[in-house]
Amino acid sequence: MKKLLVIVMIMILAVSFAFAQEKATKMDAGLRGGGSNGITGRYFMSESNAIEAIVGWRNAGLVITGLYEFHKPLKIGEVEGLSWFFGGGAHVGFTAWWTTALTLGIDGIIGVGYDLEPLINFPLSVTLDYKPALSFIGTWGTSWGDAAFSIRYTY
Repeated sequence: MKKLLVIVMIMILAVSFAFAQEKATKMDAGLRGGGSNGITGRYFMSESNAIEAIVGWRNAGLVITGLYEFHKPLKIGEVEGLSWFFGGGAHVGFTAWWTTALTLGIDGIIGVGYDLEPLINFPLSVTLDYKPALSFIGTWGTSWGDAAFSIRYTY
């Protein structure tokens, strides 16, 4: 099972690098902390559409979540670089290393993001999101309150 997980992660990275070479669109990757901690990466297919992959862990379990997101600008006074997003997807993983119990389910996401580059002259972005999930198999994501803060390097 561990070999399968490593193969899946390598495939996700390979696909993201292939898309990065294909056209000059924005990608970002970084850390996610909250109800489940992990690493996150997004590939923007356009200014308003993105796919996100999250490799998260909680209570000795590991799960991979894939999301399709719609991004919209958020206008609050003179502040530039704000956006909000929503979307959905699915997750698959293992609830614990010692039992290797499979988990599989669906996820939603809604959040706000802020591009820090104009402010600090470094390509960073931050997001705050709420990501409910429902597992059909296993117990990983039967959660209606997974809120998290992410910080990402944009390239």
